[in-house]
Amino acid sequence: MASGTQTQSIADLTTETKPTSGDIPPPLVGASTTVVGNKVYVFGGRLVSSRQMTNDLYTLDMDTLVWTLHAAPESDSPPPPRPRYFHSCNLFGRSLVVFGGMSYSIRRSSQNLCALDDVCLLDLDSMTWKYPDVQPSIYTPQARYAHLAVCAADKLVIMGGQDMSNLYINETSVFDLTTAEWIHGGSLVRQYGAYRAVAFCPSSVDTSAMATQPFWETHDTKDDYPLCVYSNYNFADVTRDLQSFAPFTSTPKFRDHSKDMSGACLPPGLRFPSGDLLGHHLILTGTYLTPSHRSFHIWALNLTNLVWVRIETGSILAQGSWNKGVLHQEKQQFLVFGDRTRDLLEDYNHRQVNFGHVAVVELEAFGIYSHPKETCAPVAQELGLSMLNEPSMSDMEFLTNDGRTIPANSSVIALRWKYFASMLGRRKQARKAYFKRLSFPESYAVTLAFLQYIYTDHLMTTQQHQPQILSRLLFLADAYALPRLAELATHALHQVLNINTASIVYEASALTGRTCLQVRALRVMINAKKMLHQHQLQQLQQQQQLRQQQQQQLYQHQPMEFSGEYHGSITMESPFAYPSHYTTSPPGSARQSHDEEQGGEGGRPYFPSSSLSPSSSSATMKRLTSSRSTTAAASPDSLTHPTSPKLSNTSNIIQKTAPLFAERQRKESSTALLPSMMSTGNPQQQQNVKLTPSFESRPNMGIRF
Repeated sequence: MASGTQTQSIADLTTETKPTSGDIPPPLVGASTTVVGNKVYVFGGRLVSSRQMTNDLYTLDMDTLVWTLHAAPESDSPPPPRPRYFHSCNLFGRSLVVFGGMSYSIRRSSQNLCALDDVCLLDLDSMTWKYPDVQPSIYTPQARYAHLAVCAADKLVIMGGQDMSNLYINETSVFDLTTAEWIHGGSLVRQYGAYRAVAFCPSSVDTSAMATQPFWETHDTKDDYPLCVYSNYNFADVTRDLQSFAPFTSTPKFRDHSKDMSGACLPPGLRFPSGDLLGHHLILTGTYLTPSHRSFHIWALNLTNLVWVRIETGSILAQGSWNKGVLHQEKQQFLVFGDRTRDLLEDYNHRQVNFGHVAVVELEAFGIYSHPKETCAPVAQELGLSMLNEPSMSDMEFLTNDGRTIPANSSVIALRWKYFASMLGRRKQARKAYFKRLSFPESYAVTLAFLQYIYTDHLMTTQQHQPQILSRLLFLADAYALPRLAELATHALHQVLNINTASIVYEASALTGRTCLQVRALRVMINAKKMLHQHQLQQLQQQQQLRQQQQQQLYQHQPMEFSGEYHGSITMESPFAYPSHYTTSPPGSARQSHDEEQGGEGGRPYFPSSSLSPSSSSATMKRLTSSRSTTAAASPDSLTHPTSPKLSNTSNIIQKTAPLFAERQRKESSTALLPSMMSTGNPQQQQNVKLTPSFESRPNMGIRF
């Protein structure tokens, strides 16, 4: 690649920035951001420009990225809550629940500050504020700000936070949103606050697909609404803490899962983190600052095995000031608010959050998404399969393109397949005779899998989960507008994606517009090519060392007074010719520290460059056949890693058969075949191993009667 040319990472394909418009909120400190459906609600905060607190309410339409400022309520409507910042805001049904925060001690005064302990509700249907009449209770919490708050069922749980002396409050309080009263309280053994911790309720996580019991459930009891808290502290030498507990018990018992967390790399200390649940993953985001590095980080914790992975967003979030993220669950996207023209460190020092730009991250491209939900019980699915296998309940048959037939019931198919129902309707309006056979342009295996889906509304059989079958089902879903089948097939292709199936998945996703699945398959193919390249390099290095040892042994057996020509011959075992100069970049395994003292980013591999000397070309001749007989010609399969896909017939590796070398030795028996003379061939052809899928023309998707 030419000097100065910029390369684009595959991570750049998963993130894009967009400007927002409308009534864009000004830069704020300590405002709350809450997602409801496709809207983001921003309430309160302190203005950066004037340092005045506000109680304004903004909404963002995440489809159009247009902000709207809600006007002050009418005179006969309840007024908005007191201005505040570093409060909490949670969703309960169709209401937003606001608690606490820091405000002015006297209304219409900007001098004295105080902490709040009030509860306010915003009705999202009428966009009016409500103030429940909360009776005094022994469980009434202490006023606080920068606390954690979680809604579990019809309860609001308040944890930690700070008072006006900036001291942590080590207590929990439970508010019943139905009866509007504080019903429970408990103590905390650790200090929790919005600056370094997040809390979440995992009761919404689908545990049916988990192979083991969820970590938040004990073996003897099962909590209906457990809570989990993740925190990181001591940013110079970060400590990660994961706890679970039952907040509604008289004496909450915290269970520590910190040592169970693992991963190729772990998240660094993140400031003002936020946590969201998507599928069976916790999405953790926050600001990462060291003396040498500053950026907005996105991490995902797999709740089934507690393994961390870094969401690589490329170069987009590495520039500008990105401050606050929210999850758009309906589209499997994560939105990060910020300003791509400002400096992150400067804004962080002011605790400033900007709303002028949005970075959209496609989480499905990393295998993080909500799995399809079941629409019927397993017993109903089994009943559907039994109906398909019962010929007596069929009134027609599907004729496949390989000449086989499958009996089916037209009423069931018309109920689940709108395209088929419309075809029947058109024939009925035209007063045409009812047909008994439908020619379907797919093989018997694909047609059977398609009918199994029609009868069960699921992909539940082994036949349906074969990669080739899944790719064809995805084509059918795209051609006949079957969103449920497309969702199921996409999810199944995510599950079967590996080195061997990457090309099939890439082709199917590319032709059906499944961009996230396509990017993920492309990443697997690129990693496979890197593995193959590494394997070849290792063998080259090993063969170079072996060749040097052989040369040393050869020189040791030669007389010291050696002169004149050498009339011996060297038999080359490998029929492959490689270039005399080979340069590559093997990946390193150096793991950078997350500490601020080291200034490392963490989780990003380092790739030192190295080159082999021209004399290494002689070593490559025996490298590829070191594990084979000296009389057998090496095949291209010997180049691949045991887990790598086989090279296609279009591979550019040049192969020379062994008889050609034997013939050359007979003709030049008086001349030694030195290793340097054997390095022939085009270096570009010998090094370039392509792992791109071959695309076939798309078959005709029409149906004939």
